[in-house]
Amino acid sequence: MKQNLTENEREVIKLITFFKKRGERLAQEGALTQEHEELNTACERLTEKIYAHADFRQQVQEKTETLRNIIQDQAQCPTCSKGDMLKKVSVATNELGWKSNRYKCRRCNVEFTWNRPNNPWDMIPFLEVCLHELDKNMESEAMDQGLKERAQGARDHMAVSLEQLRTAIESADAERAKMEEQDQEMNKMLHEFKKYLMIEKIKMEPFSDN
Repeated sequence: MKQNLTENEREVIKLITFFKKRGERLAQEGALTQEHEELNTACERLTEKIYAHADFRQQVQEKTETLRNIIQDQAQCPTCSKGDMLKKVSVATNELGWKSNRYKCRRCNVEFTWNRPNNPWDMIPFLEVCLHELDKNMESEAMDQGLKERAQGARDHMAVSLEQLRTAIESADAERAKMEEQDQEMNKMLHEFKKYLMIEKIKMEPFSDN
């Protein structure tokens, strides 16, 4: 769990550890006052909060990363129509702000930007545009009935995928917003408690072995 803590959280945990050891020493010496006991209790409660928040933060980060990786390009070179010799070289942003992967085909020695977003957040407006285009095409009287039925099937499938993706994104974004809000609250709490602990540490120096 230690690696999930921020630098600020680690500093406070270090101070708390100092007070825990000091409390154990004072208890052995029979010199543990009610004030020290209350301080130890406050430290234990804060420790629980720090680790619980760190665990929540890691869960949110892992969920976001998992979500980010659900979009897998099936890119093909526009020249040879194959994908076995492609190498991702960069990320391009189009005029709508959507990010897409840019590849180089080592067979044809050409670079190109794949025609769909590389992340689920940009995939939502992309799919919305695709659905709009499909709807327009199906409204055309020139479209063959058989083709129209197949297009409707594709549209229905795409609409389901869009709603599933939208639900997942909204849930992940809500959790991230909650995490960031808790981060701010935790940082404020740690800042105040760290100042308090450092003052208490100075007051307890006479009990030190130094």
